[in-house]
Amino acid sequence: MVMVQISEAEYKVLRAIQSMGGSAKESELSIDGLSDRDIASAISWLEVKGLIEVDRREIRTYALSAEGQRYLNKGLPELVLYERLKEKGEMTLDEVREYMPDTYRIALAQLAKFGIIPKGGKISFRDSGIEEVIERRQRYLSTLDPGDTEMLDHFRHRSGVIEEKTRIERIVRLKDASYEAIAGFNGEDLIGTLDPSIISSGSWKERNFRRYDLNSPTSSAKGSLKHPMTYLIEEIRRIFLNMGFTEMSGHFIESTLWDMDALFIPQDHPARDMQDTFYVDGENFKIDHPEISRRIKRIHEKGVDGYSGWGYKWSDSESKRLILRTHTTVNTARYLYENNIPPQAIFSVEKVFRHESVDWKHLAEFYQIEGAVYSRDVNVSTLKWILRDFYSELGFRDIRLVPSYYPYTEPSLDVIVNVNGREVELGGSGIFRPEVLKILGLKAPVMAWGMGLERLAMMYYGLTDVRDLYNTDFEFLSSFRFDTSNYIRKIMDKV
Repeated sequence: MVMVQISEAEYKVLRAIQSMGGSAKESELSIDGLSDRDIASAISWLEVKGLIEVDRREIRTYALSAEGQRYLNKGLPELVLYERLKEKGEMTLDEVREYMPDTYRIALAQLAKFGIIPKGGKISFRDSGIEEVIERRQRYLSTLDPGDTEMLDHFRHRSGVIEEKTRIERIVRLKDASYEAIAGFNGEDLIGTLDPSIISSGSWKERNFRRYDLNSPTSSAKGSLKHPMTYLIEEIRRIFLNMGFTEMSGHFIESTLWDMDALFIPQDHPARDMQDTFYVDGENFKIDHPEISRRIKRIHEKGVDGYSGWGYKWSDSESKRLILRTHTTVNTARYLYENNIPPQAIFSVEKVFRHESVDWKHLAEFYQIEGAVYSRDVNVSTLKWILRDFYSELGFRDIRLVPSYYPYTEPSLDVIVNVNGREVELGGSGIFRPEVLKILGLKAPVMAWGMGLERLAMMYYGLTDVRDLYNTDFEFLSSFRFDTSNYIRKIMDKV
């Protein structure tokens, strides 16, 4: 039997494990002259050579995010507001916003879960026994004790407070062959890998090469494949194109004039807050169609026949601010303004950007599906018909339409689908308001609908964390192999 050759680093690792009783965690190994990376590499090679046994255990650790660290230092938003209410008894919502401008929304949302809800524009202190719970949350930020599953679950499902990290811990045990390798090591510095310095210096001439076993096992190579999101985007495009729609595209960077003003969203709307929108530094946007500004100003300030408008003084400079687009309906607005002869049936599947804290269900950058029809035949009945037809193509046979609100559509409808007996809101829709039609110079009604692609992907792929869609684990990504012809229906048949 030929003895397996080992390098000096591998020898040192074997000796270190031997000195620890023949078994050790990789994280416990500290060896003079070897970095953590050297040790990890040596363990991998020793496993391939069959000299050691390796068990792998998944270890999860938790750490405070930058936002969580601020909460640790300054207090959780709900604790800060609760203590202030306890001191003052009552506050107006304007006072709350002024007292904690960056976190007032979070504070109000968290206290609402305990029944402390604003009424008549004010919020009042109520001793409902929640102080102990809130203080317990605050104390947990100091420990992040994984054993406190209740608190851990609360913060894991809360936006941007803690970060979860996963690492693999390797436990290494020597085999009988390990001791033979240790005993047979003669200290010779064999060349295992050629690098430029060895070649250029000529040192390879005075050293021996490590023996290579051409029969050593190697990992199988997998062919190239598409990303799971690419599969889904292609299927969505196929559905639209088969329905006779034309694909449109837009710009990542837009002016607020097109992204919001053209859609009759007022300039003081909460959606324009820094908390919801990424503003871009740069010179004011040059409006490519100057006449639309005059139209927007008139309609925002005075409205159209039968509609009063917003009744405020519209700002031209505010309309020229640059932002990362917050929705793909801006694509629809631009396209129809430039192609205003009906009928038109258009769609896009493109990225949008929101100033969100990234967590298990939120991303700051995500895809939005947009569909719109511009036609004299458009009405609420045709909107309902096309929604049912579109969602049935996605595999949803049981959908419900409920009244909703969007600034640029009236009426507006949310699409509710049934998944495993549970109702899930999947998208919004509506008929463009008369103000929007006037702004865009359109002579016929427009119906539009949209939905987040990632939310759809989580259903199809059975995920509970949206971030999994964009991780870099090749094994995870390669597990999604589908027949692109009707694969959505095959999946949804199980729902």
